[in-house]
Amino acid sequence: MGLIADVRATRDRRALTPDQPPQRRGVLAIVLAWHQALHWWLIRVVPTPLMRHTLHLTMIRRPGNFRRPRSFNEKVNWRILNDRRERIAAACDKMRMKELARAAYPAPELRIPQTYWFGTDLRTAPDLAGLPPWVLKPNHSSGHVVFGPSAQTDVAALVEETDKWAQRNPVELGEWGYGQARPVLLIEERIPTPDGTVPADYKFFVFDGQVKTIQVNRGRYRYQTATFLDADWNRLPVEWRIMPSADEPRPPELEKMLEIARALGSGWDFVRVDLYAVDGSIWFGEYTPYPGSGLLRYTSQKFDVDMGMHWQLPTREEVRPGQP
Repeated sequence: MGLIADVRATRDRRALTPDQPPQRRGVLAIVLAWHQALHWWLIRVVPTPLMRHTLHLTMIRRPGNFRRPRSFNEKVNWRILNDRRERIAAACDKMRMKELARAAYPAPELRIPQTYWFGTDLRTAPDLAGLPPWVLKPNHSSGHVVFGPSAQTDVAALVEETDKWAQRNPVELGEWGYGQARPVLLIEERIPTPDGTVPADYKFFVFDGQVKTIQVNRGRYRYQTATFLDADWNRLPVEWRIMPSADEPRPPELEKMLEIARALGSGWDFVRVDLYAVDGSIWFGEYTPYPGSGLLRYTSQKFDVDMGMHWQLPTREEVRPGQP
């Protein structure tokens, strides 16, 4: 869901720039609103397999083979349509994934943000202005976040905003795991940085306990870049089509992050492990079982296929409901 939101936001920003004549901007706003409404109407009425094939064709620009998948995106879609293991459900629940991470890596070198509150009604939360720096997010979705406290923190406004979060979530895209997560809000410790900005996000693609690719996202909420490297920190000649890449310095915490990512991904055929490194401390971000909802269009189709070759899918029997 986060991917589609990013694509839509990029498209909308380009279309509705201030230099457009007011009349043209008004027409574009109407067209974009109509397109968005049609998009979500189709998602709600079209059967999930057909919807997934349509999304893949639209985003990747080629048909997907979800019965005998080869590429990474095709295999993410296979997981969305078939994998009903308990671990998938746990990795889509932000509270449960913290427990998974701590069980996989008990050592204190991995810091996990403290939970300050969780529930369904923000009006029952502690005084938001009195809490240490925090992040508000849904426990059962992705792509939504509010940072605080700030002078503009207003509970009534936050209630209104978080109500909108419930209107659209990854379940509508067929991402089964998020439908198993507890539908609550979560306020947790904000990862501290010297300048107060969001730290670089290190995303480790872990296949059978081995890190094959690292994606570094930097500049979130500003000028964001996404850079792909191998486990030895060699930059890969590929880009994600909606973001440029950058020259990423090798973090001094890399070896420890690799160790932690391997531990957290142990026992998984594939999972993405997101970590942060700040002044020598390594923080847990999240598990991601459905990267980009299987709709990540790279500048190189070969990269998509090569990534898929690392992923040995389990059998249908191994992913039926009730399996760990």
